[in-house]
Amino acid sequence: MSLPKPEPLRKKGKMIPEDELVFWIENNVDTDDVKVIKIRDSYLWSIGDYERHRLDLFERYEVEGEGEFCWTNRISERSFFLHYNRKTSTITDRTTGRVEVEEKRGGLQGIAKGGERVGKSFR
Repeated sequence: MSLPKPEPLRKKGKMIPEDELVFWIENNVDTDDVKVIKIRDSYLWSIGDYERHRLDLFERYEVEGEGEFCWTNRISERSFFLHYNRKTSTITDRTTGRVEVEEKRGGLQGIAKGGERVGKSFR
């Protein structure tokens, strides 16, 4: 699947170089099941050698209702906050709030099961 050309949010905004950004997307974002129609790179600020960018990937999906059908575009969960180091040409994902699936342990730690009592009762 070929990705569209990245574009800046502002007309004269700094951008992560296109080849580096597209390489990062291909290796770090699962785009197999969606049709990416637009990539937007938004420069936010710089501290030292690092630039902070917001990356939005717009996807096209079908909306079906009762007797209706149309295409619409959305960002959904394909938005990232990236740090780009121009000296080393490295991109680091600094997105917060990502939910990662954890391995199930079989129960909550420190919670009583059924009629068991945990701890002391102060009455």
